[in-house]
Amino acid sequence: VVAIPEGLPLSVTISLAYSVGQMKNEHCLVRRLDASETMGGANEICTDKTGTLTKNQMTVKEFYTMDTVHTGRPSNFNELATSKLMAEGVLYNCSARIERDDKGSQEPKGNPTECGLLRCLMELGVNCMDPLLKKEKFTLHLIPFNSSRKRAATLIRHPDNPNLVRTFCKIGRAHV
Repeated sequence: VVAIPEGLPLSVTISLAYSVGQMKNEHCLVRRLDASETMGGANEICTDKTGTLTKNQMTVKEFYTMDTVHTGRPSNFNELATSKLMAEGVLYNCSARIERDDKGSQEPKGNPTECGLLRCLMELGVNCMDPLLKKEKFTLHLIPFNSSRKRAATLIRHPDNPNLVRTFCKIGRAHV
């Protein structure tokens, strides 16, 4: 650098780019190169509760069906008139999957909201694995979730009745 001072900006840029690459490998998003220098000197990072300080695990607290709000885990879920239809709506319009962990237990993986819905169904005793594995066989058309449209839809041929076609729609809304 002393011999060729013009090389200083280039060497600094290369060094910062290398730091950004290392941070990317640790799943940190860096928008500006100079931010990696600042982050390298940080000892503590304070954040809000957007999943960083929590378990990052969505849970269902209550659900609404047939003009009734069900809080917690109803023991009579499988007896509800809409339980099967509600489970189908979640399972066929879901991009999450279920994997077995090291202990052999099943754990949902994918979108946190969908994982929360799957976890709720599993706790209610619904067999989620089979419909998720077979859903591509019955899916006729899929409209993926779009943040500008704020909805997704799946058109399926019902597995038990080939003459029945259902559309399940997933709608996201902003909280005011």
